[in-house]
Amino acid sequence: METGKTIAAAQFKSLAEEYRNKTGLPLTLVDLGGKTIHGPVGCDFCRKAVAGRGEKLVKNCRQKMAQAVEESFRWGEGYITTCPLGFVLFAVPIVRHKKLKGGLISGFSIFAEMEEDFAEEVSANLAKFGADATRSGLKAKRVKSISLKKAKESVSQLMSLTQKYRINDLAFLRERNEKYVQQYKIANFLEKLKRENPDIARKILDKQDEIIQKVKLGDRAGAREILNEFLGSIFFESGMNFEVIKVRIIELIVIISRAAIEAGVGAQELLGLNYSYLTELSKVTDLEELLFKVTRVLENFIAKVSLGKEKKRKVRSQRMRDFIDQNFTRKITARDVAGEAGLSVGRALHLFREETGIALTGYINKMKVDYGKYLLLNSDIQLAELADQLGYYDQSHFTKNFKKLEKITPSHFRLKYRTEY
Repeated sequence: METGKTIAAAQFKSLAEEYRNKTGLPLTLVDLGGKTIHGPVGCDFCRKAVAGRGEKLVKNCRQKMAQAVEESFRWGEGYITTCPLGFVLFAVPIVRHKKLKGGLISGFSIFAEMEEDFAEEVSANLAKFGADATRSGLKAKRVKSISLKKAKESVSQLMSLTQKYRINDLAFLRERNEKYVQQYKIANFLEKLKRENPDIARKILDKQDEIIQKVKLGDRAGAREILNEFLGSIFFESGMNFEVIKVRIIELIVIISRAAIEAGVGAQELLGLNYSYLTELSKVTDLEELLFKVTRVLENFIAKVSLGKEKKRKVRSQRMRDFIDQNFTRKITARDVAGEAGLSVGRALHLFREETGIALTGYINKMKVDYGKYLLLNSDIQLAELADQLGYYDQSHFTKNFKKLEKITPSHFRLKYRTEY
């Protein structure tokens, strides 16, 4: 499918207008060769200042835009670079059915830091291509300046608009980005190993142990980082032998599944998953796909662990609330509540606040005071007796805690509100 058919002129016009309103920047659609399909042909400066005197420059400009589109596709995200003259360019790939069809080009501006030396730099770059523009002509042209932060925001907005206008396969691009970033990190770690020449067998075991700990903690981001280092280590050990790498990865999956069970995931639940994962991995014949799949498997295990931990947290939190609801009229302490949930006092206090948004001792006191308010309004009970019935040490202790919450003493509360009932 041609690029022009991928995005109709009317659709591009709407997208370009919305993008310009958001960023103040122009937008061009190019094909895989950098040729303009929709939008302005090249930047405003080249069209006006060079005015057809730089055929070589135009050719290089197209090549640069085509390269930027290829890079954005390779990384699976927007790509920022500079044109042959030094102007900032953004590229966003246009992908349909997992194939690159062309790209959206924007920017055509300069970084704010370049403004002072703008004329000299562009003049020097023009000369390289046998083109020319007078120094006064350069100064006369108003070129938009932009910060790196603004450039990144504009690229992000452009990517979002391609999703809004349904002209891009963002799910595929995200997957592609994950794969490329993973390969990049593994390659960097591999280079580090080559320089250090460590005890690689020890390194593999260490990384394996670190992954297991991350799985048990439910630390997805940490596990991914260590996994990349583990993979780099087995690449180094195996000399990039695909079958050896696959065996090592399958061994890791078996070990991770055991760690997940130790972290509380049901063994029966993992049995079917394990079989499915191992069968799937054994059929993979492409290294890139193998790396991507093992990352997904790792994340699925961690998701199971995290879900189990979350369920356990909620069960323990509910157990603490139930205990308090049934025993708040006694002189219960944080230690009593923590013991009911099988936690240390520190962990119980932290978990209770996380789950309820209120301190454990504050919750106990609120339950006591709320029940005290009911009895004050619906009985003639004496304050000293009420304090004892609510599990306070004495009347003074009750009054102090009541006033802290209600901003009024129990006796004044009774006088003020009882007549209204």
